Order: sequence, then C-alpha cells, then structure tokens
Amino acid sequence: DTGADTGTDTGTDTAPRVRLSALLTGGQHRSTLLVWLAFFCTMFGFYFVNSWTPTLLADAGLSSDQAAGGGIALAIGGALGSILYGVVTARADQRLVLIGFTLLAAVAMATLVLSTAVLVVALFVGVLVGALVNGCVAGLYTVTPALYGTRTRGTGMGWAIGIGRIGAILAPLVTGRLVDADWGATQLYVGAALVLSVSAIAVALLPRGGSARPAGATRRAVTVRA
Repeated sequence: DTGADTGTDTGTDTAPRVRLSALLTGGQHRSTLLVWLAFFCTMFGFYFVNSWTPTLLADAGLSSDQAAGGGIALAIGGALGSILYGVVTARADQRLVLIGFTLLAAVAMATLVLSTAVLVVALFVGVLVGALVNGCVAGLYTVTPALYGTRTRGTGMGWAIGIGRIGAILAPLVTGRLVDADWGATQLYVGAALVLSVSAIAVALLPRGGSARPAGATRRAVTVRA
C-alpha cells in the first residue's frame, strides 16, 4: 500500500511545471511567436465574420431576412469546415493545406460583401467562408502541437489558444469602432481578409519538419475539435 501511495504522490507532486520562458528560449521563440500571430489573426477573422456578417450584409443592401440567411450560410459552412480540412489533409501536407485554406478564406471574405447583388451567390460564398475559416481554426489546432516537444506541448498550446482569444475579443470591438468611424462593409471585409492573410504568412514561416503527422492522427484531432 505504501509503495502504491508513493507512486501516486510522485506522479502528482514532482511533475515539471513548464514556464513561459521555455517557449521563448532554446530555439522555440520563432515557432512560438509565429504561432501566436497565426492564432491571433485567425481568431480575429473568425470572430469578425461570425459576429458582424448579418449586420454588414444588411448595410451592403440585403434585407434583414436575407442578411440573416447569410449568417445561417456561415453556420452551415462552419459545420463542414473541420470535416473538409480533415479530408484534404488525409492526402496532402497539413501545413500547405492550412496555408491554402487561410488564403482562400481571405479571398472569400473579400468576395462575400461584393456578391450581395445576387443572393444565391452571396449565400454560396457565405457557406464557403464558414467552411474555410473553421477549417483554418481546426488546422491550427492540428499543426501547432507538432511544433513542440512532449514537455512543452501543453503549455505551448495553452498560450497559443490564449493569444487567439485576445484576437477573438478584439475583433468585434475593433469592428464596432470602425463602423462608428464610417467604415463601409467592403472596407471592413477587405481589412479582415488582410488580417487573415497575415496568418497564412506566419504559418508559411514556421520551421519545417514539425507538422508531418499521420493522416489518421490528423482526422482524429480534427474530429475532436469539431
């Protein structure tokens, strides 16, 4: 009994506590800062789209019901985004797929507000935006863990998610301020698309060799996130 108790206490009390400094030293600083930038920009774009799309589509000329339909289109796309990312990464490199999703999401966001003249097109683009942006989030959750060793992985993911939440909080606040400053829907969507593009650049600059995980592992990770 004593031996069993000792083993339990040892596993709980002597587990090493990883400090933030471990993510910013020993060659990890580049990966950490780039991942933080990618999470911040991606979550900024994600929450901009999901918080402001119905309002901005109405400002762009759609009726209230049509603008609400745009929000529904985003939700439908979002439900498919993680699945789509998992299917594509089963056949291609995760990092390249994430970069592609991010760039396509930026283009689709900029296109959404320009497509309101034809409702069917706007709704289709809305589904596409929802799928791609959600795929970007799923992609970051699968690419990031492989950048860290076992000891620092949990801390690295925790800080990346925390930085992403800052972007999520700022997106609707900054957008509200810009709306008050008379920014139009087109300016806002193009601006958010540019922010999202920065995430693609950050992912592209991540050190190579950390993101090649088995396709099965990718699908499991994406499924859990979804």
